[in-house]
Formats: sequence, C-alpha cells, structure tokens
Amino acid sequence: MRLFIAEKPNLAKAIANGLGNGRTENGCIRCGDDTVTWCFGHMLELAWPQEYKPEYAQWRREHLPIIPSEWKYKVKKDSAKQLAVIGSLLREADSVVNAGDPDREGQLLVDEVLEHFNYHGPVARIWLPSLDDKSVRIALNGIRDNTPYAPLRDAARARSLADWLVGINATRALTIKGREGGRSETLSLGRVQTPTLALVVARDREITNFKPVDYFVLRASLTHAAGEFTATFVPSETQAGLDASGRLVDFTQVAAVLGQVNGVEGLVTESLRENKSKAAPLPHSLSSLQKAASAQLGMSAQEVLDTAQSLYERKLTTYPRTDCRYLPVEQYQEAAAVLAALSSLPGLEQVAGTADASLKSAAWNTGKVTAHHAIAPTGELPPDNLKPEERSLYFMIATAFCLQFHPPMRYEARKIAVNLADTRWEVTGRRMVDAGWTAFSKDEEDDRQEEESLPPVEQGDAVTCRTVESVKKKTSPPSRFSEGTLIEAMANVHRFVGDAEAKATLREIKGIGTEATRAKVLETLKERDYLALEKKSIVSTPLGREIIDLTPPSLRDPITTAEWESRLEAIAQGRETLDAFLAEQKKILPELLAPILGDGRPTFPCPSCGAALNRRKRKKDGSWFWGCTAYPNCKVILPDENGKPGKARPKPAPSEHVCKACGKPLVKRTGAKGEFYGCSGYPGCKKTWPVAPGGAPDFNAKKRGK
Repeated sequence: MRLFIAEKPNLAKAIANGLGNGRTENGCIRCGDDTVTWCFGHMLELAWPQEYKPEYAQWRREHLPIIPSEWKYKVKKDSAKQLAVIGSLLREADSVVNAGDPDREGQLLVDEVLEHFNYHGPVARIWLPSLDDKSVRIALNGIRDNTPYAPLRDAARARSLADWLVGINATRALTIKGREGGRSETLSLGRVQTPTLALVVARDREITNFKPVDYFVLRASLTHAAGEFTATFVPSETQAGLDASGRLVDFTQVAAVLGQVNGVEGLVTESLRENKSKAAPLPHSLSSLQKAASAQLGMSAQEVLDTAQSLYERKLTTYPRTDCRYLPVEQYQEAAAVLAALSSLPGLEQVAGTADASLKSAAWNTGKVTAHHAIAPTGELPPDNLKPEERSLYFMIATAFCLQFHPPMRYEARKIAVNLADTRWEVTGRRMVDAGWTAFSKDEEDDRQEEESLPPVEQGDAVTCRTVESVKKKTSPPSRFSEGTLIEAMANVHRFVGDAEAKATLREIKGIGTEATRAKVLETLKERDYLALEKKSIVSTPLGREIIDLTPPSLRDPITTAEWESRLEAIAQGRETLDAFLAEQKKILPELLAPILGDGRPTFPCPSCGAALNRRKRKKDGSWFWGCTAYPNCKVILPDENGKPGKARPKPAPSEHVCKACGKPLVKRTGAKGEFYGCSGYPGCKKTWPVAPGGAPDFNAKKRGK
C-alpha cells in the first residue's frame, strides 16, 4: 500500500479525488492500492524547559541559558487521535508520499511524523502549487524522491530550534529583569517579532517627536500667446532662506522673490514632450495582496492569509504563501482558458472579456519565479456560497491576473521651465493618450488625476508673469503603519537600515519573516498587547515601547534577523548544515542575554540572602508583595510600596496570653478585617481569636471577627 500523508484534510481530499475511487474511513481515504491520510498542520511541538528539568518551572537567572543536549518533542493534544491513525497506517504501508504544502514547513511537518514513528521505508514527494483537478493530475504524474528535499526540512527545523533557543531564553531573561524592576507581565522577545515591534515604536516616536516646520510654495500665473499656465518656483542652491531639505522657510526671501518677478516678462527655457507608457502591476504575492486588501477592504494581514488559504483549498487560486509576483512561461498557454472562464463571472466580464490572450506581459518570466509563482486564479469558477471576504479577495487576485492581458497605459508627459528675473519656475503635466489597463483598475502607485493640458509653448517663447502668490504649508509627520504597510515594511526592511552591507542582505532575502509567518507575527504582537489597532492604524502600546527600551540592539535590529534568514536560506539550498547553524546559535546565546541581564546584580536584592526580589500578586485579594527568588531556601516577604519593595514589618511581640490549643504565646496581628490574636506557632498552629473590647483575646468567640 502506498500512503499519502497530506498537510491538512482539504489537501488530502484533492489528492484522493485525483487518484479516484475513494472510500472514506476513519482518518483516511482508501483509493485502491493507495491510501490518503492527513495531518492538522504540525502534529508535534517542542517540549517546554520544565519538561527537560522540573526546576526550570521556576524562572531564575542562574538557569540561563537553557540549552537542551537533546531535543524533545511532544504530541499536541488536539493531534493525538489523528496521529495514532497515521501510525497505524504506516505499519501497513509499503511506501510513503510526503504531501505537505510546497514549502519548508510543509516538508518538515510530514518528515517529522515519519521520524516520530521511526519509519524507514521508501519516501517520495508530491509538489502541489494548486489544487484544481488538472494541477493535481499533473502532480500525481510527477511524484519524485523525497531525499532531495531534506535541506528544506532542515531549514524549517533550524528556524524552529533557533526560535526556541532565542525566544525561550530571551523571554525569560527579559521577564526576570522586568520582575526585578516591578513588572508582573511575561515580556516576550522573538527574532522576527521584536524587530517588527521596533519598526512601529520608531515610527510612533518619530510622529510624537515631530515638530512641523512652516515653509512656502510660490506659484506664478504665466501668460503665453497660446494660453495661460501656472508654474512653481524652483529655488537654486544659492538661494537664501532654505532649510536642509531645500524648502523656502524665510518669509523675507519669499517677499523678495515675489517682488522680483511680479509683472515681469520671462523666457521659456525648456519645453519637453515625451511619450511614456506604464504596464499593469504584476500579479500578487502574499505581501502585495495583504497590503492591497488592507487598504481597499480593511482586512487584517491574518484575515488575508486565512482567506487566501481558503481560496487555495477550494481550488480557486494557486498557493498563497509566495513572495513571487511572476508566472512561469510554461503556463502561458493555459491563460486563454482561464480568461474565458473568468469572463462569465459578473463583475469580471469586462476586464476578462476584453483581455487579449495574445499579449504576454513581463509577469511571464520563469527565470524570476522562486519556490512558488504569483497567486493566480486556476480557472475553476467560485461557487455561490463564497463568503463576502472570499469573493472580494478572489476578485482582487483575478483582476490582477486579467490586467496582464491589457495594453499599457500610454500618456504624453510635459515639462515646461521658465526663467523669470533670473529665477527658475517649472510645471509638469501629462495628457492621457490611451487608458489601457487603468480603464479597469486604479493606478495605485500614481494616483494623479488627469491634469489640465499645457499650452503648446516652445523653448525661447516669451511669457509674462500676470500674478504670483505664496502658499504657506507645514511639513507633515510620516504616516502611521497600517497592517498592510507594516507587512510591506517587514518585506522591505532594508529601507530602514543604514548599513550598506546589511541593506543588501536584507534586500536579497526579502526582509524579515516569511510570507507565511508575517501575519502571525502581527497577531502575536497584538495578542500580547505590544501593538494595538486604532481604526486602520497599528500603533505601539506603552508595554510595547518599554520592551523595546529594555531590549539590546542585537535583538531588536533587523540586521541580526537578516543574518539568520540568510543562513536559513543557505540551509534550504544545501550550502550550510543544520548542525553548524545551531552550534553557532548556542555559542552566541550568552552574548545575546548578557545585555538584558546586565551585570548580574539584581535591581532589588533580598536583605537576607542577596538574591533578587520579584514582585508578585496574591491570588486571594490581588494585592502585591515582593518575594525572594531563592524560595524555599529563603522565605523573605516584603510589602509593596508604589511598585518597590518596602521595609519588612517588625515581628509582633508575644503577648501575655497563650494559645488554648497548644499553649504557645499569642501575638496581636492586623488583617483585612482589623486586629486579631494569632498563635505564634503558625503555621503549625493556625488558631485565631478576635480582640475583646478590653484588648484581650475573646476566647469565647466561636470565630474570629464574630
């Protein structure tokens, strides 16, 4: 029996349909001599530190760094039943086909199941970039050996283990440091989430600290024999009154220029006409889709990923977790059939029906296709029961594909330069010649409205400055991130880095995180209250900003993440080994933690043993106190005074009264309900009595306070 192990049930169903004659049983589909079963994503997860050593349940400085000598995995609770089914089927199997998603994680999650059951039989690999019937049939005919894909598995495992090493240790270090300073929250760090958080914090602080500057724009209304037009003053390098950005900020100079040119005759020094064209934007990658859907549909990055995955599993679109915006030339011949199918859909009948299948845009370039090509419609028509967000996203993907078969937008670009009293004035414009693809889609990158046509002036023509005015403006702060623009910033993080070498590396590896993980990173940051949504903007919280302030540059700088991503890609390509990468991570881990933990001296040392004090909350009433981290060896407890350890309360002196139960002296104490007498033998003896009106213990009371 040949056993296919798919990443998820929908993928298994598509494979079974391709094999034919399927009969569903418990956790699998029987198809003659083939059987298809499925995972639910990763079925195994790395064990927590306390599962290596029980003492790691306590978060202490002296435990760090935690570096397992051998890695332990455990079965996820919600995966145990299906994993048992897979184990039973493996005992029947003569061979296995890894049917994980076509990426690193898809490779690992099936391979690790085989390792879990110590399966040593033959293993093949099926690669499914889309799930429509035709693509599945092609993939089934192209099954190959699984061995060459081992580097993909190793790269995914390297990411997982490195994330554990850095995430677990750095999170514990930062949390310990935070508790020593009075914080109670778990403060988490991650190799992608922390640089991402740093981007938002930096942008928010730039906006907060932004001080607007007044500047002036000068416009002259010019008369020519062929008509009038308006030109804008272009200051020379020697112009007085400019700021560092070349803006005119000195009103004295403004008045001088206005007086200099008002009413004077000038000369046209340049009159340029150029025919230009602009091709349609390329089909979508996941990042570009997330950005567009955020702006146009108000969808979060995670919603876009989940919806795109649903469209893929419904066989309507190709694999969504792609960083590529190009399509393989080999699929070009199928485009006409896809366009014909799309033209029957209301809402797409124009853009698809008028498309010219003979046109071949720059998108068709096999050489630029990475592991997965751009997201494209398969030609399968969507059912009527699509959710609104699925339909909207499908139309966005389909439209981007259809635009590849429309001609470029063509326009005439104009530029006129005028000399007025030895000052330069310019105006640019454009005249649409052929709307091309923009007849069906707005030009997002250049959303200028059609400008008024400029008169047909020529170089050397005379003009007269009829009027001139100054417009006072203010510089603007940068815009806050939306989820879409933050995803784009993660993919293009090189723009935020000054170091030339690091910039080049980040550009080459396409930023921090991956197409598959960026949305999850944002969700994690929101769940942990480090980022928050304000309408469509994403902003840092006070806690998020504090974490960045506590984090050393090496962990919040995208350069470090870039280096890791570069090495992970090297592992995926077989140019580096998993073992070498992990050995280096283990080596540098103490260096990463040292800036967080500082010199080892606790912020608030225990007055008894010198160990660190931690601020803790009582479960009973929610009140705060400080306890020694050396507990149970040291049992010092101090009150909380405005977030800092207070002085130890003096031990109450024994009274002349004795406990009726054990005979030990009673001590007067103060509790939430007032004063009472308690046995000095506590906790061995827990007897208490209320205070009688005369100040003595009320031994006749049945219960304290009664």
